[in-house]
Amino acid sequence: MRRLFDGYSTEMLWVMTTRDALKAATSNDPLPSAERQIAIPQVHFNRRWIGTAVSLLNRLLIPWIIWRGVSLVRKEKIQALFTVPWDHFSIAAYFIHRVTRRPLYMYVMDDPLGNRSFGPFHAPLYKLLMPRIVRSSRRTWGVSDGMCEYLAQTYGVECSPLLPLVNVAEFRRRDTADNASDREFQLVYTGSIYSAQLDALRRLIKILSDNETGPMQMRLTIYTSLQEPVLKRMGLMGRNTRRDEVKTEDMPRVLAEADCAFLPLSFDPGMRHVVETSFPSKIAEYLAAGVPILVHAPSYSSVSRYCRKHNCGLVVDEPDETQLREALIRLRTDAALREDLSAKAVEVARKNHDANQIAAAFLQQMC
Repeated sequence: MRRLFDGYSTEMLWVMTTRDALKAATSNDPLPSAERQIAIPQVHFNRRWIGTAVSLLNRLLIPWIIWRGVSLVRKEKIQALFTVPWDHFSIAAYFIHRVTRRPLYMYVMDDPLGNRSFGPFHAPLYKLLMPRIVRSSRRTWGVSDGMCEYLAQTYGVECSPLLPLVNVAEFRRRDTADNASDREFQLVYTGSIYSAQLDALRRLIKILSDNETGPMQMRLTIYTSLQEPVLKRMGLMGRNTRRDEVKTEDMPRVLAEADCAFLPLSFDPGMRHVVETSFPSKIAEYLAAGVPILVHAPSYSSVSRYCRKHNCGLVVDEPDETQLREALIRLRTDAALREDLSAKAVEVARKNHDANQIAAAFLQQMC
């Protein structure tokens, strides 16, 4: 979101967010400044068995959020509303739009129908309101072609793809033409880990654990906020795998030092809607760094479709250990392949993901 609105006047932006989000953003030069962000309380409780009750409590805040939003719109003469569904803020944004008649714009990055925790309480509310929210939006963007196809088919609305953005100039390209066969081959995975990546990531870790010598000689580093005991319980630690953390500002350096970035998505049929519509934001960083990307995801996933279309990643679209192992060896031993993937990645990043170019066009569409 920051990259999208970075070129917009901070004196014309207001944000309604949770107190926790505001606290987290304060240390990262938030946009707009903290003084122009309205903090909304949010109930948290780590016990999974009362998650539905906690969610209901947060939904009960919607009338108060609407009141705060309507007051803010009228007082500050706000001319447009922007929301990222789906939660109580997007529901509130819809009703603020209805009350104030300000145009509503929407950027759909995830759809809750693919979330296994989307319980019986949430579904009726989603079924009732999501069609109204989508169809009330003056303009709708989706995080991938798959998301736009889904929104168009389901709600009959026009949707424009808006892929994850990155400041390409912050990244430096790695030399991929060296002889990687003479040293340990460094793979990286960055970001969150949940059921949308779990089985594909486990497959890679198993392959690395079973192959300590020979042409493999590879090491995977998982950069994540999850602690090592949690990763072990998830089956994500093994021989030749380690865990680390990296600050956002250090990501360009970390990726430049890697030989390959691993991009997994689940082959579980129950996760199909997620992998078909979502588009991991990390891919923009991988592409900007020019690091060869190994995609391990179903053929119907947005990531596999995208990397095949632009030839910017090596795709293994079957849940097969042999095919994945062969792809790893090929990346390690074929310098020409690495160089070609690297060049294509940078080209695609500049064309489709450069915030300095795309954000300006996005803001024009908001006018």
